[in-house]
Amino acid sequence: MGLIIGILMFMGLVLIHELWHFIAAKKSGVKVLEFGIWIPPKICKLRTDKSGTEYTLNLIPLWWFVRLKWEDPKHEEDFNAKDSFIKANIFNKFLILIAWVTANFLAARVIFAFVFTAGTKPISMISENMFDTQIESYLMPTKSFLYNQWLISEEQKKEIENVPVKVFEIMSWWLWEQMGIQSWDIIKSINSVSINAWNIEQILKNNIWWNISLYYTRNWVSKQTQWLCESESCLLGIIFSYSGFSKEDLTNLDDDFIKFPFIKSAWIALKEIKAQSKLTFYALGNLWKNLVSFDKTKISWALNKLSWPVWAVKFGDMLLEAGWWKQFLAFAGLISLALALFNVLPIPALDWGRLLGVLIQWIGRLKAEKYFTIEWFINLFFFILLMWLGIYIILKDLVRFWGVKIPFIG
Repeated sequence: MGLIIGILMFMGLVLIHELWHFIAAKKSGVKVLEFGIWIPPKICKLRTDKSGTEYTLNLIPLWWFVRLKWEDPKHEEDFNAKDSFIKANIFNKFLILIAWVTANFLAARVIFAFVFTAGTKPISMISENMFDTQIESYLMPTKSFLYNQWLISEEQKKEIENVPVKVFEIMSWWLWEQMGIQSWDIIKSINSVSINAWNIEQILKNNIWWNISLYYTRNWVSKQTQWLCESESCLLGIIFSYSGFSKEDLTNLDDDFIKFPFIKSAWIALKEIKAQSKLTFYALGNLWKNLVSFDKTKISWALNKLSWPVWAVKFGDMLLEAGWWKQFLAFAGLISLALALFNVLPIPALDWGRLLGVLIQWIGRLKAEKYFTIEWFINLFFFILLMWLGIYIILKDLVRFWGVKIPFIG
């Protein structure tokens, strides 16, 4: 049930993304040729409405999409028709392309405001040393932020600083499964270095291509194992009690640990969006820096950490399994915000990249037919590239999180 709810949550947020494109285009007088469920090749046409919009079901379960009249320059009649996107004024083009931003940001704010009004616990915590400046996030806070907001005492702060790595679940085919680690094991040390929730990832990075000696306890019995930490597999491969707020670790924290009056929650929701945006762009910047480093280990590490829809569904399923409905709802808000921030990137084929193309054509007063014909081929190239990347990430996540055996992937 948790898996089904997680899938419906993710698809619903993507639907919001495309639905606002659809509504904005309709209101702007631009004809919508197709509203597609998932990505082609097409399986069947479901129906056609009075305006001529086809509603289709497609094969690849990655996305929803809206195809406007103009997007194929080979169809000159549609490309230059009065109700095509290319003939719309600059205001309507702008409205159509940024409509989803408003929708996803608004959805995130509404969800955050509701969760903070109802009361919740953090989803996880972040390291104090990750940023040079304070990140004021309530859903993914630092220990110091919670302490400065009078949400935890000095004693609780010390407890959180020593959160043990208690394994909740093992990802299939990863290093930790091969080492024989099981759920509810507690990791004590790696190569004689004491381990906690804050340093385990860095310790693993420091030991790539080295044999690691792992000490852990199982049912209060100490155990030891050794394995080679290869760059392709030297990732955690485990889900553990990272936040220190699991019911097994700090039971003195209430389910409405973070709770505000409605008016204040609406303001806190905006601050949460700002904080999460900083976290997202930091992660993207760090990913890009590793990918262009020309360091094989860093590139491999970055690629192995890429996750998206399968991971989101899996993580949501875990929250529901733990009975954390409000955290699940907050996580849905994070996904909605992530969709908005991802599409803000100025990459061709993404909405913000297409918006930049519209502005370049309008400011430069370039002939629309020629400019958008060239842009169409650029968008097509990046669309195919992004689709292949999306499929690769999904296949990798299926291997990681569900143990699916896939040729050439794992």
